[in-house]
Amino acid sequence: MTEREIQDLFREMRDEPVPADSLARVRLGVEERTAKRSGWKWVVPLALAASVVAGFLLLRPTKSLVPVEQPGTPAIAQVLPPPELPIQTAQTALRPKRVRPRPQRVASVPTMLIRIETPDPDVVILFVN
Repeated sequence: MTEREIQDLFREMRDEPVPADSLARVRLGVEERTAKRSGWKWVVPLALAASVVAGFLLLRPTKSLVPVEQPGTPAIAQVLPPPELPIQTAQTALRPKRVRPRPQRVASVPTMLIRIETPDPDVVILFVN
């Protein structure tokens, strides 16, 4: 058979009507096959969940046989009253504080001057300490 003949046969099959009893039998067979499988699709997730729960229950850490010492009660610190703050009136709150610069003390250290003259009369090197 050539490919052209096969295509013609498929066209003829498509044009023929399918008998109702054949169609009903095919649908019934498909429904029976799928109904058998529907119960198994919940078995795997349930078994997986059960194994995870069993693993948590069976593999949890056991209680220690050695008693754990409880820490003692903490010592309570002495509570001091808060320091008293000066009461501010409306006048003292609005008045800015004056900041007076403090005079800097100058140390009376003797300074030392070194003068170096060069052959050029316009160049003189001075070291001040």
